[in-house]
Amino acid sequence: MRLSNFVGKTPLLPLSYNKNQTIWGKAEFMNPGGSVKDRMATFILNDAEKRGLIKPGDTLCEATSGNTGISFAMLAAERGYKMVIIMPCNMSEERKKIFEFYGAKLLEVEAGDFDGAILLRDNMCDDKGWFNCNQFHNELNIKAHYNETGPEIYNQLTDINQQVPDALILGTGTGGTIMGTGKFLREKWPSMKIIAVEPEESPVMSGGEAGLHGIQGIGDGSKFLVDLDFVDEIVLVSTKDASDFAKKLAKNGLFVGVSAGANILASKRWLLNNNKNNAITVLCDRGERYFSCL
Repeated sequence: MRLSNFVGKTPLLPLSYNKNQTIWGKAEFMNPGGSVKDRMATFILNDAEKRGLIKPGDTLCEATSGNTGISFAMLAAERGYKMVIIMPCNMSEERKKIFEFYGAKLLEVEAGDFDGAILLRDNMCDDKGWFNCNQFHNELNIKAHYNETGPEIYNQLTDINQQVPDALILGTGTGGTIMGTGKFLREKWPSMKIIAVEPEESPVMSGGEAGLHGIQGIGDGSKFLVDLDFVDEIVLVSTKDASDFAKKLAKNGLFVGVSAGANILASKRWLLNNNKNNAITVLCDRGERYFSCL
């Protein structure tokens, strides 16, 4: 039995802030690799193995802000692949140490340069014949969440007779989570709003310029898998507010990362501003990989 067989089926936590308002947080930090990216990475590698595209001993390569790299590094170690990770140098030191312990090789590009990381990945995969995991343009990224995350949330809420949620509120990196989960849940609950969260310092989806920010894992979704016509609204959260809120959550017993802090804070604000009752979000990862940033 492989550790990756236990990816998914994470709890849905009720986070209540007011008497009649609840944020339902999908506890993705409880995946074996510690983040929601375990789902997509496992789905992509399972598909590649099934189609005979990779075999033990082959090299996998991915550009990442961290969590996807951790997930692929874990899977590579589990299944006997080599792993090369390309990441902007301003990501957390904890991420870099985790790669090292899994046995992955890290190549760094300039701070915030995800386009450069992707280009380097593509070139190296073409030149060396490595398997390109390609999270940013891979439809399997969306399919993983449509097939698994969305149905899990729907069944969990239905089992406890929860009313139709007002919104799915979620930060976007590749966009796979919000698109796949959102499409499935919108089919079940057509009135549910889809709200994207992005860093205030890098309001790309809102029509602004990309910029450096500290909410690692989100911020460039509109360039990749996000269909902005599917999104009803975009909410901005600053790095400081997201970090401060993540610290506040830890003081109350929930130690999650900065992007999860942004997701919960955005959900809280949206419910209050729109006088709505309940929202769904994702608790993307564990807080331990942010010590050097917090």
